[in-house]
Amino acid sequence: MIVRAGGPPSTNVLILAFVLPFSLFVGTLVTAARVADDLDQRFLREMEINQAIMEENEASDDDSGDEDGDDRQYVEGEEEEEDEQPTVEKKEAVVAGAAATRTRNRPKRKV
Repeated sequence: MIVRAGGPPSTNVLILAFVLPFSLFVGTLVTAARVADDLDQRFLREMEINQAIMEENEASDDDSGDEDGDDRQYVEGEEEEEDEQPTVEKKEAVVAGAAATRTRNRPKRKV
């Protein structure tokens, strides 16, 4: 058997044991900081775009005002009847669709 003689660690061992992990840790922190800054910049840019879109929509709503193209007068009850029928049809379609998705193609048991 070969037994290695004990003694103080060499310089190369100390570098590998302390400096290499420390440099990897510092590199990770720097990379995380750069990614965080990039994400912050993207978020702020997106918020500016959303704000501009909202301001544009508000401006176009103010400009259009009452120009929705509907010259009919409001008749009480007429609009309510129109709204009730499509919702009933939608509910029936949802129920029929839900029943269709419950069927499964399972193999038959052989006893």
